[in-house]
Amino acid sequence: MATYEVFGRRKWEDNLEHCGTVHAPDHETALLLVRETHFRHNEGVEYAVVKSEHLHVMDDPSMLERTVDMSYRLQAGFSGFREKRQKARDAARERGRGHLQELPVPGKGAK
Repeated sequence: MATYEVFGRRKWEDNLEHCGTVHAPDHETALLLVRETHFRHNEGVEYAVVKSEHLHVMDDPSMLERTVDMSYRLQAGFSGFREKRQKARDAARERGRGHLQELPVPGKGAK
């Protein structure tokens, strides 16, 4: 018998949430068992089953690590912005790219 993961939603606005597992020989039987065990008292509006073997788990947690500073996506990332900008300008000068600051900004100063 295969193991199936059960997902359901209580109201249409809700996301599908994991509700438990069932053991069944095929997916039709799994759907029937889920209806009778998890949703027999009209606890939800929709449910789904997925074979446990079809769920893939990320086995390398380093895939979630960020190598780029993405703090600008968070509100806290804007604190100390002036210092971060100056640090980036200094790093650009060290790499020989400081001249890019002197390029004209489109729409400004054009006469």
